[in-house]
Amino acid sequence: MSISLTASLVHEALGHGLSCITEHGRITLLTFLVFRCLDGGVWTDGGGPIAVLIAGMASLILLHRLPHRQQLTRLWLLNFGTMSLLWACGQAISEAFDGSDDWGHVAHDLSWPTWWHQALGMVSLIGYASVVRWVMKHAEPIVAGAPGRLLIPYGSAMLSAIALGSLWHGARLASALDGFLSFGVAPMGYLLIARRWSIAKGHHPPQLPRATRFIALVAMLWLAFALTVARGIGLLA
Repeated sequence: MSISLTASLVHEALGHGLSCITEHGRITLLTFLVFRCLDGGVWTDGGGPIAVLIAGMASLILLHRLPHRQQLTRLWLLNFGTMSLLWACGQAISEAFDGSDDWGHVAHDLSWPTWWHQALGMVSLIGYASVVRWVMKHAEPIVAGAPGRLLIPYGSAMLSAIALGSLWHGARLASALDGFLSFGVAPMGYLLIARRWSIAKGHHPPQLPRATRFIALVAMLWLAFALTVARGIGLLA
């Protein structure tokens, strides 16, 4: 749950939201996966995916700087960083085809030539494959022999996204579908990574400490988010 919740806050609130305020715009709608800004510009349109890319890369960099004994933190950073990057790349691949949403708006703002579709699609596809390849290569100390350490966060993030998306009364089904596409379909590279480590032989990653307090904190934050932001905040809510 914490993965999808954090990724949404980074994308919508930090990325789009701060960019909107910086460009002297006015936030008119903020939900789990929907953002609207009055008088925003190109940075408002592109701020969301850029923020997710930065956060994802920062998480994977920090992962390598933490001592191995901090297994729980390293596992969270691995899942958040990987899922964020796969979401950002997967979304960009989709937008390269239909010219919609964030990158479509950026292209319109900057009057990009028509070949931006092919360029963005190629860059995003390469980025997606690179993320999967990197995780397959570097996740062994945390995941090898225990694919559930990827599959459980992946499944919970997907279910959480669907639930939170469905809470916006403006378009419950469409928003829930967006949640499924963003955290279920876009990061499907997770399944390849999990399969790789599920068949790893002779690997026994260290046991993770109990995280009762962390789970309780995440549950409280998720509930607070569900009762506020997920339902819609702003004039258009």
